Amino acid sequence: MEHFSEQPLVDFVRGVSGPELGKDIRAHLAKGCLKCKTAHDAWSRVRRLAAEDSVYAPPENLVRLVKLEFSSKAARRPMKWTLANLVFNSLAQPLQAGVRSGALNVWQVIYEAEGLTVDLRFGRRSPSREVHVVGQVFDKQAVRALKNNATIELSTEKDQLIATTAITALGEFHIEFEPKEHLWLSVKTSGRNTVRIPLTNPA
Repeated sequence: MEHFSEQPLVDFVRGVSGPELGKDIRAHLAKGCLKCKTAHDAWSRVRRLAAEDSVYAPPENLVRLVKLEFSSKAARRPMKWTLANLVFNSLAQPLQAGVRSGALNVWQVIYEAEGLTVDLRFGRRSPSREVHVVGQVFDKQAVRALKNNATIELSTEKDQLIATTAITALGEFHIEFEPKEHLWLSVKTSGRNTVRIPLTNPA
């Protein structure tokens, strides 16, 4: 006795097989073929289980309402940040005699906030307009480099991300960017508010 393969039996159970094939399968099952009946019963159980799954699915309108609630809460939750205090600016220091007429291409600033000290050194590589920043972040109280997977983000005034980089195990980082107005450098680390530093670059 010839047997039907799995695919025709699956289509028959789903009700998508053609009328002629369906007639042949019904006639075959009526003859008492144990192998095909076993396969038919197994696929029938699978179909019933799949149909019953839809009963346990929540209504789409409720799912949509829950998603909207979560998104609105996230939108209402402002990012907690602290404006860093400038404690040192090399531009405010008088230059040594003999170099006062020279062009300045490297400068240093130091900021403090949230128990952190952020040391930034800016420079330009001629003839490129790109500004490069080499920095280091310290835990002021422990007098050691920050080691808890902190990151540096460079963004615009409207929080459009321009660049990001990780802080190394020594608390160091390096980032380059095209000079623009109203840029912010953010130090993000767990357990503290984000430290934000306005980047005002000398011409």
